Amino acid sequence: MPTIGLIGLGNAGRPIGERILARGYTLTVYDLNPATVDNMVSRGARRAASARQAVSDITLTVLPSSIEVRRAVFGEAGAFEAVQPGVTLIDLSGTDPECARELQSRLEEKRAAFLGGTIHAGGAPAIVIPQGQFTIAVGGKREIIDGCTSFLKELAQTIICLPQAWMPKAFKIAVIMYATANNIATAEISSWLTAQGAEPKLFLKLLRTTGSHASAARLEEFMKRNNNNGGALSNSYKDIRQALEVAAALQIPMPLLSMANQIQEMGRASGLTRLNSPAAMGKLYELITGTDLSAATMSADKKGPDGREPRVIYLSD
Repeated sequence: MPTIGLIGLGNAGRPIGERILARGYTLTVYDLNPATVDNMVSRGARRAASARQAVSDITLTVLPSSIEVRRAVFGEAGAFEAVQPGVTLIDLSGTDPECARELQSRLEEKRAAFLGGTIHAGGAPAIVIPQGQFTIAVGGKREIIDGCTSFLKELAQTIICLPQAWMPKAFKIAVIMYATANNIATAEISSWLTAQGAEPKLFLKLLRTTGSHASAARLEEFMKRNNNNGGALSNSYKDIRQALEVAAALQIPMPLLSMANQIQEMGRASGLTRLNSPAAMGKLYELITGTDLSAATMSADKKGPDGREPRVIYLSD
């Protein structure tokens, strides 16, 4: 059984640490917040005084963005100093594709292995991750993925494997791009209908009746926003900014995404950063249109634990 290192004990890192300990692994943890480290040590983890000391057979980084990852890996007393041949670093942080490419290149210089990854949780991380009810997408060389599969299956219900280390980062940002555009469009449409006295729930019935299932699914997801435990507006904003930075480097225009980013800026200026993204957009459109979207809500179905065995899915071109 490999030893595990975990750098980052935030909203996702802490429950991942709990899951690792519950599966019986020897875990060494590091975080800038001593209290979160103390909590994990009380559960059986080992304390590291630096990212360098946290390096183990398999080392996970679960940090907010590329800034924190580069600091933890390449900064003073960083993980890179302790990396040796045979060590595998799996970055599950909110990093961009370029950061994944850099990590892979630098680690290969030391004959160490790298996987880029992302976490996909359908509920509050503190609840679903300790239960293993989430998905991990990882990208990298097939032999590296295969060497980590047994461990990853202990963590998550589904492991999606991609051929390049940067791909999970790009695809996760693309998911956020879709969701952001849908949230804004649906909030705007709901405000437009409500201002005329039309019930959004009646509109949902029409969409279902006419077979407009994709549009109905978007509206239904928006209407469940008050029960949505997904990512906060602050996280979505960060991902959209990363997408625009990638587009700028590629020298391609992104007019729709640029407008979406400005609408998110309005949400931030209105103090809505801690709300989940659809709830933030709903509240923002209430503020700017003067409409009351309380009727455009519905309860979310409660889902029990998925009893399936963990599965590994390989995707390729």
